[in-house]
Order: sequence, then structure tokens, then C-alpha cells
Amino acid sequence: MGSYFDDVTLTLTVEGGAAVDVSCDVTAATLVPETPEEIRKRLCGPTTLVGTTTWGLELEYDQNWAAGSAGPPVVSQGISAFLAAHAGELADFSIEWPAEGETATGKVRLKAGPYGGTAGEVAEASVTLGLDGVPTFATYVPAASRSADTEISTSVDTDDEEEAA
Repeated sequence: MGSYFDDVTLTLTVEGGAAVDVSCDVTAATLVPETPEEIRKRLCGPTTLVGTTTWGLELEYDQNWAAGSAGPPVVSQGISAFLAAHAGELADFSIEWPAEGETATGKVRLKAGPYGGTAGEVAEASVTLGLDGVPTFATYVPAASRSADTEISTSVDTDDEEEAA
């Protein structure tokens, strides 16, 4: 569709915790696949070896070390504090992109990002969080339309299709 990456919601949820919306701290969130390739020279000629694709969630953000508050009013924990407090833990992530009609979800291994920056400038940071597995891409469903059992996915289960045939 070619939509702007605006009004996007990024949430991170550690096991047993509530979803933390870090959208207002993040300036860029990009899921990046990496497939290693190596050209090997052999006696019979060159060949390309292809490795297994791994995924990373690259985040660029304005540092926010706010501790957060359960309220009232409820104040989300800043992304910098959240990443530092949960470094090494697995977390579910969700990137909802309404303009494109898509949602990406998966699990990432959290790690702390940088602290500090240049005098007189916004303290920016970036971190790449490795995915545990591959992301799932699904049709975006607005929060108001969701029920507890709503799950729309673009993945296809071929066993179900064979049983239906």
C-alpha cells in the first residue's frame, strides 16, 4: 500500500507482566531479516552457501528512564528503564500499523540500551533485539473490535486444508 509509518503502536510484554506501550518513546521500529551468504571458491567453480535466516527488531528511540506509576494516573515505564530492568528476559512484542492494515508479533530477547548522549541534544539511543523464532504478520484488528479469542493470522495450516478436502 505504501503508507506512512505513523500512528503505530509498539507494545512489549514480559512474562507475567502487563503490556507496556513504548510507542511514544520510539522513533523507528524495524523488523530486519538477516540471511548469511558466503561465496565459496571450489575447484569446480564458485558456489553460494546460504545460512538460516534470523530476525531482529531494530529500535531507535529517545531515552526515557521514567520508572512509571500504577496510578492514578497510570504512567507507562519509559523504554530505557524497561529494557534495563528486564535485560535478558523474553518479551512478547506487537507492532500495530493501522494504515497498512497489518500487525507483527513475536518474541524478543530484551537487553539494555545506551545511557547518555551529547550535551544540548535529545539523548537518542538504538538497540537491536534478537527474535526468538520468526515474526508473525497478521491482519490488523482495532482494539475496540477485538474479543478475547480473536486471532487473525496470515500463516496457513495445511493439515486443516487437507482434512477439509
